[in-house]
Amino acid sequence: MTFTRTFQALRILVNEELDELHLALAAAERVLKPGGRLAVVSFHSLEDRIVKNFLTERGKASGGSRHLPEVKQVAPSFRILTKRPLAPSEQEIAANPRARSAKLRAAERTAAAAHASAGLPAWPRLSVAMRGG
Repeated sequence: MTFTRTFQALRILVNEELDELHLALAAAERVLKPGGRLAVVSFHSLEDRIVKNFLTERGKASGGSRHLPEVKQVAPSFRILTKRPLAPSEQEIAANPRARSAKLRAAERTAAAAHASAGLPAWPRLSVAMRGG
């Protein structure tokens, strides 16, 4: 393992990049008009998982449980345009090697109201992460 991943992890933690991504996705859901399109390029698996989960959650009607009382269904606020992430072609990677890890996901805003924000996930504090905990 090289130092690249270590420094990348520290940069992500210190700059709170994953929190910023969560906030940006929620903001996009609130400000996009119906028919507006959201395209997100992620460069590593942590970012891609956040984008994938956000679009999956917002792209389908919430299902009820057959064991619980019936609740009002929340309509999907996005229509997913890319079932799988789009990756760069070999030609594009040859022209721009830094594009090798890029993944593009896209969705179109529906007329449904924005979903209630669940808040930010609890990430470890920098002091805890530096101790290895």
